[in-house]
Amino acid sequence: MSQKVIKYIGRTTDFRGNTLWELVGSLPDWGVGRMLIRNMFQRYPEPCYMRILKVQAVDEKPNEERKVRVLVEKTWRGVKQPKPVEIYSTSYKADYELVPTEEEHKYLQNAKQVQPVILPTKIEFPPLLREYIKDETGAANPLMNVHFKKTHNKQARLAQPGEKPTLQVSMDLGQPKPVSAKLYEGLL
Repeated sequence: MSQKVIKYIGRTTDFRGNTLWELVGSLPDWGVGRMLIRNMFQRYPEPCYMRILKVQAVDEKPNEERKVRVLVEKTWRGVKQPKPVEIYSTSYKADYELVPTEEEHKYLQNAKQVQPVILPTKIEFPPLLREYIKDETGAANPLMNVHFKKTHNKQARLAQPGEKPTLQVSMDLGQPKPVSAKLYEGLL
């Protein structure tokens, strides 16, 4: 008799853990004051965790995932967010874990922080557009201004006057790897 083969069909997920409703529903006082982690964010070396401030149940809708509205104090990649964050739209995902109180010190004592990225204020145009602008304006090396929307969880900013950017943006081909250098012979 042959072995029965199980074949899974559909999308797979990297989530592991419980939904927020499952976690806070089983805790006294809805878990206010307890620490949560989202497993998806544990890939970073900096600590990512949330402390529950307030929980609000939401009316259940038939044939939909059970959601809950949770207000948390969020620390993402070692940087504490200035304002509390509301989790609602992702509360149905089975990716949350409750941190045992005796293990909270591991997250609190981890002092690593993500290093901010300093972006240049001007970058080159793409090659074809650069040639077109050169023909139209006569400018030797036209540059475009960088527009960057600052939000509370982005760890990047535009360089101040006189400050050197940490990220260099280039529109050229770059330097080929030594293995593929022979493909570029006579072109560069």
